[in-house]
Amino acid sequence: MAPVTRRRTKAYFEWAAAHLPYSSKEETLPNGVFVEACGRQLTGGQVQLFIGIYTADGELVLEDYTENVQEMTVAEAIDWGFDRGRSVGNSQKF
Repeated sequence: MAPVTRRRTKAYFEWAAAHLPYSSKEETLPNGVFVEACGRQLTGGQVQLFIGIYTADGELVLEDYTENVQEMTVAEAIDWGFDRGRSVGNSQKF
């Protein structure tokens, strides 16, 4: 099976432009939707979060980039983002 090319938006490219190390969590849901949540902490303590949700064909469902997640660690932000992504992803009907 060939890898799926995901249709990325400005939100992803703003996230990726920093070229910094990050942690992530990803899953393909039973309905085929792919969910990813990525987080990182900048040297000033700022926590950034990217959430991406895509159909099995790589079409965009939702992308969101938050530059400064308030009052969460990187792990907490990733878990929160991943839960949000799963909720949105599980609501998709095909």
